[in-house]
Amino acid sequence: MVWTHAANTFLTAELKASAWFETLTSYHGLIAPAFFWIAGYARAHVTLHQTKPAWPVAKRLMIVWLIGYLMHVPWDQLLDAHAIRAAATVDVLHCLAISGLILLAVEKLGKGREVAALVLLLVFVGLEKPARDWHTGVLVLDQYFSRLHGSQFALFPWVGFGLAGFITRRVWDGCRNRSVMAVMLAGAFLAWGLSRLPWQDGLPAFFLERLGWVMMAAVLVAMVAGSVSRFTGWLRLAGRESLLLYVAHLMLIHSVPLPRLPLQHLIGPTQPVGGVLGLFAGLFATSWLLGAWNERRKRAAKASA
Repeated sequence: MVWTHAANTFLTAELKASAWFETLTSYHGLIAPAFFWIAGYARAHVTLHQTKPAWPVAKRLMIVWLIGYLMHVPWDQLLDAHAIRAAATVDVLHCLAISGLILLAVEKLGKGREVAALVLLLVFVGLEKPARDWHTGVLVLDQYFSRLHGSQFALFPWVGFGLAGFITRRVWDGCRNRSVMAVMLAGAFLAWGLSRLPWQDGLPAFFLERLGWVMMAAVLVAMVAGSVSRFTGWLRLAGRESLLLYVAHLMLIHSVPLPRLPLQHLIGPTQPVGGVLGLFAGLFATSWLLGAWNERRKRAAKASA
């Protein structure tokens, strides 16, 4: 996710117009679906056998939702006629926060929570096309329905990825067992079977194909995780603090003035591949250090409680 945002922000226009970047973009398109799916899977995992208090998580999600709006506020052009429209833009953080809140509600349904998640998944994916025409006249609301209203992400079908991860945890615990083959085959069926059907307007092929690839990638990671676990402690920390890393690197790119402008404007699309790799390394390292600090802070708070 850090590399994708770095590449999209800092690569030169010439490189972005090249054939290799078009191919790379197809892989970048799996990052956000994977993040939503993992969020749903992880929440289902930690609440499968025990209930967890919802309010602490809800507060964090609402902060993420607020940050999503603050990042789009054109602070230097508040009096501009387009400022309100820019500030109302719905992006990945908004959809991620609302997806998380929906998952919090679903998990409280007890034994019927996976059924409820499946029903909601069908709703958010099935209504993707009708939602394109929904229009309340309230810009802040309309942005959530479809990208046609100017948003960069929309609840339809993005919430579905989190719900799919939530459901998957019921049938597969992430270990090497008999269920892993079922998840792999289901992913392959979605990516190469259902997504290839002649859906009207290509819907919901986008959702099905990406969900299928994410599920197969999850199986691949599970298969190799045990063999490389001694070398991946730093990566597991990034996973545990993934939401913080996500927000931190986006703020570093788009919001934090360094020294007087955010990196998005201070550097802009001026870098070759080597320059972007350097920026990626710096962004990831800074975000990771913030994640490590947050883990230490939480451990100290727990020890003193």
